[in-house]
Amino acid sequence: MQHWMNTGPLIVGGVGGSGTRVIAAILGDIGYYMGSDLNKALDNQWFTLFFKRPRWFHRQSNLQEEVNKGLSLLEKIMKQKGRITFGDYRFLASALWEIMRYGHDHLGSGRGMWPLRRIKAMLMPGRQADAPYIGWGWKEPNTHIFLEYLARYFTDMKYIFVIRHGLDMAFSKNQAQLYNWGSLFGVQQPASAQTIPALSLEYWIKANQRAIAIGKELLRDRFYVANFDQLQKCPVEEVAKLLTFLACDVHDGLRIHQLCDRVSPPESPTRYQKSDLSCFPAHYLDDVKKLGFEIVTE
Repeated sequence: MQHWMNTGPLIVGGVGGSGTRVIAAILGDIGYYMGSDLNKALDNQWFTLFFKRPRWFHRQSNLQEEVNKGLSLLEKIMKQKGRITFGDYRFLASALWEIMRYGHDHLGSGRGMWPLRRIKAMLMPGRQADAPYIGWGWKEPNTHIFLEYLARYFTDMKYIFVIRHGLDMAFSKNQAQLYNWGSLFGVQQPASAQTIPALSLEYWIKANQRAIAIGKELLRDRFYVANFDQLQKCPVEEVAKLLTFLACDVHDGLRIHQLCDRVSPPESPTRYQKSDLSCFPAHYLDDVKKLGFEIVTE
């Protein structure tokens, strides 16, 4: 049997607030090593430190080369294997300085001591040496921004892209990706709180369309779209589909039901059903439907 370190990473991402935490919890339960420096949302904070840097992203003339540096270092840290080079230290120092100064979102989250805590975590043993892992990877919503670069670096990676109803996402408090990456999709920065829902939905549509197109083209059967709404409605069936994608045994019904405990039931009514939808252009609503979601207004 192939050693878990020699498998390609399993990476989870999606627009912030899509339900990636639940998927990461399930992966941890079945034996994936997802990192040892995680926040409450189970984000791998080393990836956040290295890559959730819009200023760095936009000023690169050869982004693939720079991303490769970060991924090489991340892989060494995750596996606790490989020599840390001078180039690794330079990349790390650049990320450390930038996050300390600016943070990793429009609110300045991560400024100050936060990056130093990430460095401290890197120096600690972290994962259990004798744990029976079946694979490795990480969850960080912003990975979808880097999907094409990840696919070129990790030629045998798998990717789980989590998607949630766009209208609920538009009324979510989690809008960090809109502010960080909206310009990549030609989406304006919100001028006021009233403009956020429509701009958020525009970002959601364009980001999901892009990620799905890249995933299907570059990864094919190693790319999986997890519809979080369907997971909440039909957890047993959806968890079984996920395990099939991962090539895990799906015949143990008790195991599947235990994993389903990670999934909370859907809200009724949902956020968007309690909100005014008149701020959205009709073609935005059509795009929501094309991406697989019904719009129920009664």
